[in-house]
Amino acid sequence: MPIENPFGLFRSECEGAIRLSLKNLRLTPDHILLEVPPKAIKAELAFPCFSLAKKYKISPIEIANKIASIINGKKWKFIDKVEVAGGGYVNFYLNYPELASELFKSVNMLNQDYGKLKTDKPLKIIVEHTSANPIHPLHIGAARNAVLGDTLARILKARGHLVKTHFYIDDVGLQVAIAAYGYSKVKNVKVNMKADHFIGLIYAMTNCIIEIWKLKKRLKELEELGEGFEEERAKIHSELSEWISIAKELRDRNQELFDKLLNEINSDPNPIQSIIDLDHKYEIGDKNAIKIIREMCKLCIEGFKETLGRANIFHDSWDWESDIVWSSRVKFVLENLKRTPFINYENGALIFNADDAAKALNLKKDLGISESYEIPKLTLVRSDGRTLYTTRDIAYTLWQFEHADKVIHVIGAEQSLPQLQLRIALAAIGKRKLALNLIHFAYELVHMPGFKMSSRRGRYIDLDRILDEAIERAREEVIKRSPHLDENKINEISKIVGIGAVRYALLCVSPSKRITFTWNRVLDFERNSAPFIQYAHARACNILAKYGDKLPENYDTKLLSHGLEKSLILQVAKLPEVIAEAADNLKIELLTDYANALALTFNSFYDTLPVLKAKPIELRNARLHLVNAVRIALRNTLNLMGIEAPTKM
Repeated sequence: MPIENPFGLFRSECEGAIRLSLKNLRLTPDHILLEVPPKAIKAELAFPCFSLAKKYKISPIEIANKIASIINGKKWKFIDKVEVAGGGYVNFYLNYPELASELFKSVNMLNQDYGKLKTDKPLKIIVEHTSANPIHPLHIGAARNAVLGDTLARILKARGHLVKTHFYIDDVGLQVAIAAYGYSKVKNVKVNMKADHFIGLIYAMTNCIIEIWKLKKRLKELEELGEGFEEERAKIHSELSEWISIAKELRDRNQELFDKLLNEINSDPNPIQSIIDLDHKYEIGDKNAIKIIREMCKLCIEGFKETLGRANIFHDSWDWESDIVWSSRVKFVLENLKRTPFINYENGALIFNADDAAKALNLKKDLGISESYEIPKLTLVRSDGRTLYTTRDIAYTLWQFEHADKVIHVIGAEQSLPQLQLRIALAAIGKRKLALNLIHFAYELVHMPGFKMSSRRGRYIDLDRILDEAIERAREEVIKRSPHLDENKINEISKIVGIGAVRYALLCVSPSKRITFTWNRVLDFERNSAPFIQYAHARACNILAKYGDKLPENYDTKLLSHGLEKSLILQVAKLPEVIAEAADNLKIELLTDYANALALTFNSFYDTLPVLKAKPIELRNARLHLVNAVRIALRNTLNLMGIEAPTKM
């Protein structure tokens, strides 16, 4: 049987050796903690004796020496030796030939499954991600959400969990009503563009025309009021000038579409009220409102699916917010919250006192909130009877938990407060366990230097454009490096490299940090990027292709004595634990760090040590097995990030 976790064999043997030693010494540890020593120390694991020393009032160096003496007095398979260091550490040194032998067998047998260390407690998990408003194309910010969510789902599946990915279609609210109002006026205009780009242009144009209409209306009101109001007039004129400039930009993009919208909206006595009415009618389930809004949203969603598919992202379920609204679920939430002491009315609006609830239910500590932080109130229902997004999100989350043990919402860090209020509301209606099993996987924004995005103004960097440019830039690099490839192969590799570069760029920075997206960084073949890692994988494939036959059987792992060879053995052996930690702690960046470090080491190995010309033959063969192990580890890690691993570049 193949070993799922080769490095775990060494770790387990170290733990067993410590237990045996402590039993002989009649010492009982509270727990056995193995640490990874600093890089300057060549040992692979270390056992600190300080807590034992404190417990038994013995010098830590004395305990360490006694443990080391017992361990060194016995024969072990994976422990080469132990040494005492640092005034009380027992350092464990790895028997690399033995680990390499087990590693090569496991990697070859498991192949695409190598690294997937299954949990003994699998959960049903919903990862809800992307969930962009269906009113414009997916932009670079939504792309980070999508790539993070998709990769998170892949890692959790690799860990053995039963994972489903959901997209929450936010089709209720004024923004959607604005886009649908405009769409209803120009839906029959023929345009040569992708559906979501068409809807995005309509939304920007409609919003612009409405803003100009509002400002002109207010100027007319001020004229009727007579003198005074100079400051407000000046402000309106300034805003009007900006919006007229935006209108010109939008009209230049499609004159026919803009002019038809302008005429239709200006013929409406009160377009703002028409939009509010459309929003309200949709929320209460009016058939005509449903027809126009659903039609528009479905067009936009088809565009989303096409774009996401290009980036290797697919959802298991597309959930409509309106379905939640039209069901009894929102009513259930409101009725249950009204039974709590945390609800009151303010100016006709229904308010949830989240801070009072958190204090009364002793939630702050469990949710990781400072006791001194006062959580703002949450408006559940407006004075006109319309519910708010977070109210509907509470109902949606309850629905999600009908299908899952754990729910992960991948949503921007700017939504931290609503997500916190949502969890407190769940606890307030008696769903404390659900509140604690709901995870807000927050991420920061993506910054494009020299560009300020605004979907209301039609200014955004859409993901389609990013992917197109990435593929084109990758093509230039592929031709430069491999001019001998035929056109079809160049196109295939350019697509794989370009899309992989974008995905990796959105993953390699911790979600808690802002990303600055620059092309020279995204497509850097020399350091920490998808092309850099893909190139290392292609190099490994090239070595194995030149050898040609299936991997040789007569190899000697004892000959793999160079520091770079040992580093590669250790890194490949640790992959299962890296993936497990990334899944258990939701730390995607561990994968990018791992892949980059492995590629760096392999490139040094490639430049320093011969493989095909290595002698004796047993060394050559051992290095071929090592190269194959690296190839599989790089490919599997890239695949978990949704990135293909080309065999040529």
